[in-house]
Amino acid sequence: MEVFDLHCDTLYECVKHGRELMDNPFAVDLRRGRARYRRWAQVFAVWMPDFLRGEAAFDQCVRTLSFAHEQANRHAEALAVVRDASELEEALENQQCAALLSIEGGSALAGSLEHLEQLAALGVRIVTLTWNGSNELGHGSGSDCASGLTPFGRSAVRRMEALGVLPDVSHLNERGFWDVAKELEGPFIASHSNAAAVHPHSRNLTDAQFQEITRRGGLVGLNFCAEHWGVSPDVRFVEKDFDRLMCHLDHFLSLGGERTLCLGGDLDGTEIPDKWGGVDVYFHLKETLLRNRYEEPLLDRLFFGNCYDFFHSALTSSGRIG
Repeated sequence: MEVFDLHCDTLYECVKHGRELMDNPFAVDLRRGRARYRRWAQVFAVWMPDFLRGEAAFDQCVRTLSFAHEQANRHAEALAVVRDASELEEALENQQCAALLSIEGGSALAGSLEHLEQLAALGVRIVTLTWNGSNELGHGSGSDCASGLTPFGRSAVRRMEALGVLPDVSHLNERGFWDVAKELEGPFIASHSNAAAVHPHSRNLTDAQFQEITRRGGLVGLNFCAEHWGVSPDVRFVEKDFDRLMCHLDHFLSLGGERTLCLGGDLDGTEIPDKWGGVDVYFHLKETLLRNRYEEPLLDRLFFGNCYDFFHSALTSSGRIG
């Protein structure tokens, strides 16, 4: 089985608790992922909590990125940080976890385009522009602010496009989303967002947002946060665990999302049942979807192909996404 996942928060958990990516008690580790999946690519996000701002945010981000590179050096047989298409192919052929680095929260830039360039030089290929609150770039979906991108945010997303760093609109408020669409010529992504038409959570995408990402050839990763599925916390994950997620999947497919949808599980950023075995969850999800008569070619695109095709193109484009 092949898996390409757009978002996990495991780096933060490992740094916080002093654990290794190879073997840890969290949802994602290299030992389990490589044992389960024949080809596995994972976007590892550096989560930026909303209480960190300025140079403190930048410094923490750099420390966490340095940890990722140290882990790749220490466990070179299992993990490779990939920056371009050839490195992605090589890692997958060698049955390493092909790791793309992202930042979840533009506060890591500390309001500096120079910092953006430094982070790109450290291998960052995706920036989720905000977390739930506001930062120097704009306002998150939990900020209660109706404004969109700041002037710095507009400059930053244009510079990202020039650098080949992909803007990610998960967590961004709706006005900010449309500001991103106005500023960029090429595609952007929502790494871990579900369908607002199925459950009207502020973190979920409207039909118009999803269709805009699709029109541009971007990606939307389905996530595993029960609150975003529309499952009450006190009854979530009952016997038909994936039924609600399938509602989000089916709705996006009805909007023509066959080549837009992918996985963005938010593992280690949201709780999932122990019985799913952390990163093993994708094996259980695919089995469930096959039993529910989803066609294998569609699932191949959802679980791996859409992300692979997108990033193989984006990472070959000489400093420009799209």
